[in-house]
Amino acid sequence: MSSVTSDYSGLIDAILRDDSTAVDELSSDLMDRIILYLRIRMGAPQSIAEECAYQAFSDVFEMIRNDRITDRKSIFKYFLTASRNEYLRFKKIEQRSDLDPSYAEYQFPEPALQLQNLIDEERQKQLKKCLQTLSESNRSFILTFFSSTSVNLLEVAERFNFSYAKTRTLKTRIMQELQKCVQKNNS
Repeated sequence: MSSVTSDYSGLIDAILRDDSTAVDELSSDLMDRIILYLRIRMGAPQSIAEECAYQAFSDVFEMIRNDRITDRKSIFKYFLTASRNEYLRFKKIEQRSDLDPSYAEYQFPEPALQLQNLIDEERQKQLKKCLQTLSESNRSFILTFFSSTSVNLLEVAERFNFSYAKTRTLKTRIMQELQKCVQKNNS
């Protein structure tokens, strides 16, 4: 993977000028590569790789918005590093929870905050429409994540009588479904 070099500096320009079409196009390829990296190099399961990649994208997106990326040609490296760090953070939390099931640091940023950072007001309206297309149980589940500033995945898993892994996977799948719906309606 490291032998392939890609210049994603155009992504920075697209983000800074709020060109959602270009951002979607450029970020799609980038996210595929980051997820592949996490799966192959870090041994991450698909759903965890996707979630870590999306969280890293959100973090780097904010850095771009705040004009804190100095080396525009190294944006791919920023994303790789952020994704790797996010996965390592996940693994560290997972190990701690194995030692102490009451460990309460399963706090993750609310997906709604990610969406607010990544999606403009028009897309927020689309998101509301897309939420209505979900089944009642999936809508209830995902709205749990939108309801507060931080979410304890263990508590959500217990509330819905799911395993922790199923909770993470379902959350990721529903978020992807919503993202596709919003992108489709924006096209």
